[in-house]
Amino acid sequence: MENPENDLYRVFPLLMSSKDPTVLHKAMERFFTPDVSFRHPLSVVKSGPNSRQTLFGVYEWYRIISPGTVAIIDELVYDREKNIVYMDVSQTFHLRFIPVPVRSSRLLIRLRLVERDNHFYIKEQEDFFHPDDLMNCLFPPLSPVVAFFLQLIAIAALLSSKIYSRLNAIWLALFRISDVGASPGRPGDNHVNEARRNTQYGQ
Repeated sequence: MENPENDLYRVFPLLMSSKDPTVLHKAMERFFTPDVSFRHPLSVVKSGPNSRQTLFGVYEWYRIISPGTVAIIDELVYDREKNIVYMDVSQTFHLRFIPVPVRSSRLLIRLRLVERDNHFYIKEQEDFFHPDDLMNCLFPPLSPVVAFFLQLIAIAALLSSKIYSRLNAIWLALFRISDVGASPGRPGDNHVNEARRNTQYGQ
């Protein structure tokens, strides 16, 4: 790639939507470094002397199980100083052996590029999915269930924070009552009260 900011709009849909393994293989040899690394919620390829060939196997398997994959880059941000690309992608990935309606999923792809001979190559690729978007790829009917549980977790977090705040307020109130009610005439009370006043609870 000579201009990643423009070329990736053409390159990445080709990689993710290619139906011909020969075209896919040539594209990967052209745009990925031989030691590319790849990270996805369902697979990881570590950088190595010929890790590109392993990544080709991953892409090829995805093509086999979902031959009609369609990927569209909705937004792309390119950090020229760090050679990092962020892409907001809409993807339709449908497992061919699951006869259910197709749902589009959204993912964020992070690429690290390297420059060689005035051309840019993909050195690292990371794919990030929300849990319900990932379920859209695996078994779409369960996606609403996953989204519902995520909402329940948020509600549980809210209730837990409120309960903790109430209990903490009660504990502080009780602490202050015992502090105020301490008898100054008992030995050592002055030292205890002074120490308490120097803490956050005595302020």
